[in-house]
Amino acid sequence: MADNYDDYTREQLLRLLRERDRRPRFGLVWERDEIDHDLSVNSDFVALDWDAGLSCGDGPQRNLIIEGDNFDALRYLRMTHAGRVKCIYIDPPYNTGNRDFIYNDRFVDKDDSYRHSKWLEFMYRRLELAKELLSEDGVIFVSIDDNEVFHLGLLMEQVFGAANFVANVIWQKVDSRQRNFFSVKAPKGFHRDIAISHSG
Repeated sequence: MADNYDDYTREQLLRLLRERDRRPRFGLVWERDEIDHDLSVNSDFVALDWDAGLSCGDGPQRNLIIEGDNFDALRYLRMTHAGRVKCIYIDPPYNTGNRDFIYNDRFVDKDDSYRHSKWLEFMYRRLELAKELLSEDGVIFVSIDDNEVFHLGLLMEQVFGAANFVANVIWQKVDSRQRNFFSVKAPKGFHRDIAISHSG
């Protein structure tokens, strides 16, 4: 067959599409076009207001606390700290369906057929920005529970690359009957921290 798809017959194209659809696929796909997009994701200029009453000294300060939408905060930090951050820790919504995750100004509940897609889109936008902040030897830690741990793992591989995965740490709640706080398994209700290093 010719290399140019324009030269293919209808039957040849259909056969190629059927073969492609039969091939096993590995990766993460979510319905990005079918969901309402996060209202905070836009191209508006982001500026911060300095609060002198909550600050120590006249500045510039070495340490910052930024209050506001995390997407906007990450965009601002990208302008000032791109490639300079050694460690990022995030504790995102766990998407349990118990009114813990707001997307596009609406609670996403357990019956929402796009619940996981909305969560993935929310996370993807922010992880892409976080990646730009990390230095060559930087590391990112993400806390999550069983609701999205497997989706998060694939998403982290997509954003940071599978070769940069370091470890999956599982910890038990302090109120557990057992005395040790780390576990090699994750029973229902336990949390996981996924660590991804970024090395270029």
